[in-house]
Amino acid sequence: MGIFRQNAGETREDYVRRHWNRSGVVANGVTLVDLYDRIRALEARVAELEARARHDG
Repeated sequence: MGIFRQNAGETREDYVRRHWNRSGVVANGVTLVDLYDRIRALEARVAELEARARHDG
């Protein structure tokens, strides 16, 4: 088995997504990927609400 290292310039999220299914490399990768997806959705929702507030107010 090779050594798993985060590539230069690679975010922790990208590293987790790349190795999500590798046992012992990422602790519960499926859960972490799900959390990253939820965070992205929340960030998009916040941006949408902020844009709407700027437009309306």
